[in-house]
Amino acid sequence: MDILVHDIDAHEMIPSHLLEDAFGEPGRMLGELFAAADRLRPDPTATNMHQPDIQDVMEIDADNIWKVKGPGAPSAVDFGRRIEVMDVMGIDRQLVFPTTAIAAQIVGGMNDFAFEQRFGGDTSMFGELSRPEFAERYVDAYNKWAIENSAIDDRIRVVGILRTRDSADAMIADAKKLVEGGIRAVYLNADVPPGGVSPAHSSLDPLWALFEANDIAVTLHIGTEFFFLDPRWAFAETFQDLFQSPEIPNTNIQMFSTVHMAIENYLSALVLGGVFERFPRLRVGLLEVGAYWVGPAARRMDMYVKVFPGAAAAKFPLKPSEYIARNVRVSPFNFEPVERYFQDDPNLADVFCFSTDYPHVEGTKDSMKNMLAKVEPLGEEIALKFFRTNAEWLLP
Repeated sequence: MDILVHDIDAHEMIPSHLLEDAFGEPGRMLGELFAAADRLRPDPTATNMHQPDIQDVMEIDADNIWKVKGPGAPSAVDFGRRIEVMDVMGIDRQLVFPTTAIAAQIVGGMNDFAFEQRFGGDTSMFGELSRPEFAERYVDAYNKWAIENSAIDDRIRVVGILRTRDSADAMIADAKKLVEGGIRAVYLNADVPPGGVSPAHSSLDPLWALFEANDIAVTLHIGTEFFFLDPRWAFAETFQDLFQSPEIPNTNIQMFSTVHMAIENYLSALVLGGVFERFPRLRVGLLEVGAYWVGPAARRMDMYVKVFPGAAAAKFPLKPSEYIARNVRVSPFNFEPVERYFQDDPNLADVFCFSTDYPHVEGTKDSMKNMLAKVEPLGEEIALKFFRTNAEWLLP
């Protein structure tokens, strides 16, 4: 395949001992927490966030960048090296999401039982701050870092975090600061309603208008979406084989299989609530929550506008599936049968996009080669859509 690829989901992955350098005092706190977690459950894998010997010095070559995962991977820390990594990968532009700031938000939102399970319950590293207060400070520090690193090169689109606030006005004020700082993409949490209302409420229209006018990609990404459902649904002896990751701590097969539900709920509110009708150039990306649910969700929304002909959505000029095809882009996991999605829902052929998840282990090794083997038999047009042109919507 002789094209430059767009990557709509990659990450920083700064290890515990370097977090203070990047994020100041909140970084020191999270670094100590990662160290405490490793003492509680020693992690021998390369993706352990507490590896005090790591520096970002690994050689950038084709073998390393596709096979090495974790904070030791090239440019997991030093974004001055990220362009070189992208060049070797054959990537033109890349959305870069947080690892550690997602972890901080999860720490801030966990109940005490979940926190003790994952981290041992010691909160001394936070001093007088509550865990939610720590998370707030960490996100502030991350957003400052994101603005600084976004200035390195336009090909690197470091994503800023727009926290859920109790009022729409507060969220709009935060969004303006990110846009003024040069952020080209924002990450919203999907676990609770933004501003205390539906994403389709008119009080949030100035937010969507701001993003539309400035060509800002609005993204929802795996992280706090595990708070959408009561965690007791996964409290059973057969679900104790926990998968640990700084991005998704304390998860298991049941929780992972339902993580898309919060995102699907948010998308349904945007589509059926008329946000894409009012803001036809609003760019939305749904990342690292799979794509297996997108086709059924689009068909279900199309069905319900027929069932409820009096609803506002039934009177819009486009079907729900057409708004999704126009406004939304989704990155499938690299283990998904993406070729089936193109075959089963050709009307959504503009939706699905490639991502590396670099340098996270969930991105799998040799992901570009493996995904190309799936879509190449569908023809050059589909391969080009999947690896480049669909993603241009999120990377203008």
